[in-house]
Amino acid sequence: MKGQTAGISATALLALLLLSIPTAQAAPPPVSETSIDGDVDLNNRVRYAFQTVPEAVKYDIYYSTETFSNLTEIVPTTSSVTGFPDAWITVSQEPADDPSIQETLKFFRCWWSRNPIPDSLAADFQAEEGPLEPTFSVGMPVIPPDAVTVICDLPGIVRGQEVYVATVAIGEDGSSVDEGLEVLSAITTAESERPPDPDMTPVYIAIGVIVGGLCLTAIVLYFLSPSRRERSGYLFVLPAILLLATLTFYPVGYGIYLSFTDESAENYGEGEFVGLDNYELLFSDERDYDGDGDPGFWRTFTFTLIWTFGCVIMHMLLGVLFAMLLESGIIGKVAWRTILLIPWAVPGYISVIMWRGMLNRFGWVNGILTSDIDYLGLDNWAKFSVIFVNIWMGFSFMTMTTSGALAGIPRDMYEAANIDGVGRYHRFRHLTLPQLMPALVPLSLLGMIWTFNLFHVIFLMTGGGPDRFYGEPGVTDILVTFVYDVAFIDGEYGLGAAWSVIIFLMLIVFSTAYLVVTKAGEVDG
Repeated sequence: MKGQTAGISATALLALLLLSIPTAQAAPPPVSETSIDGDVDLNNRVRYAFQTVPEAVKYDIYYSTETFSNLTEIVPTTSSVTGFPDAWITVSQEPADDPSIQETLKFFRCWWSRNPIPDSLAADFQAEEGPLEPTFSVGMPVIPPDAVTVICDLPGIVRGQEVYVATVAIGEDGSSVDEGLEVLSAITTAESERPPDPDMTPVYIAIGVIVGGLCLTAIVLYFLSPSRRERSGYLFVLPAILLLATLTFYPVGYGIYLSFTDESAENYGEGEFVGLDNYELLFSDERDYDGDGDPGFWRTFTFTLIWTFGCVIMHMLLGVLFAMLLESGIIGKVAWRTILLIPWAVPGYISVIMWRGMLNRFGWVNGILTSDIDYLGLDNWAKFSVIFVNIWMGFSFMTMTTSGALAGIPRDMYEAANIDGVGRYHRFRHLTLPQLMPALVPLSLLGMIWTFNLFHVIFLMTGGGPDRFYGEPGVTDILVTFVYDVAFIDGEYGLGAAWSVIIFLMLIVFSTAYLVVTKAGEVDG
């Protein structure tokens, strides 16, 4: 980091965090070495202190891998961006309340005080020395105009790499308010401290109980079976049942349990039972950051339905259409079949990345159309784009399977229809479609389940964006992509599990209703 203490009165302290004693060296301001039993969130950080300067409205902090006397001599670290500060502190009476900024810079911690820099910067300095205000800023630190001392835990320090740090005091006109540039150097030899591994004993016990119970059941059924053939059947089925129980049933059960806890990245392994709180949070105003009365669930659910039914219906229509063309005696049938198979044969991730490039504002599509449309950045265009790409990727599979079903329909039925003078529409309506239903119903049902949970298309195309408001789903987010953000970006495992349970219940209801309405598998003569 680099920075100018621009007259930042000659005191700046560096100290390593973590369990081992760091080594720090400095040019003229004094540097103290401190052994700190730091908390695990502070690993590989440098504690940095400086005194404020009158008339400063912001302090920019810079890193450099080599010493420097002015900002043009800075050699950025691997985590730095040339010409930009690595961290900054704002002087204001108002606290930092922008959650998006806090999420981005949440690892940069800062304290301030109206007293001089304390003698010790150990991890427990606040409790022992007591000079600091109780306010603890996370995100973009904001200090009041009368603050005298600022102490920060600077992230991004690579173990074993010497880093030079300096601070620049910035005035209202954007220029430095002091000419002094005090550069400190420090090198950390501390090992990164990791949280202890969670206790896996309950997991092993649960899996053991499931496996043991299934084995015991199989043994009982084996000895109770009247014939040798039935006994051998249980033995053949047992391995598959054990794998399903371990890899499917247990994770589902654990996910349901997790949805009733407050498990998160911060308290992993120590979550407490909170009942239905997570389910209430899905619909509560607490998550309604933009104040529109919807925390994002209903908007995401609506687009999930549009996405699912739009894609599946088009898959079915295009699949049946192209299958009938292939079976109509078209010239070059093998070549056309090969061409139609390409969208499905190309790996999905490659297809999505290819389309993302073509639909880019400066991509091939705008080039051909001589237009300037941001297909992935405008709300409606982004929705259309992800649905279009998924239709393109899926229709060929439906074409091939429907073509196989068409080939199995007896030709004599069509010959009899031709003799009776049945037209094409009625022939399709009363002959072809009923014969295809045993294939189309399970295909469409599996297609709905697959598309409802399809993750990679939206994740790679738009990431769920364009974003509408921080903390709420993006315009193209469907339920599964937003669950990913909640669980793995925000680290709210319990809340993410609650979303997953809701999705699971929805799929059960939709699948059951669909099978009842379509009377799957039934063929009337």
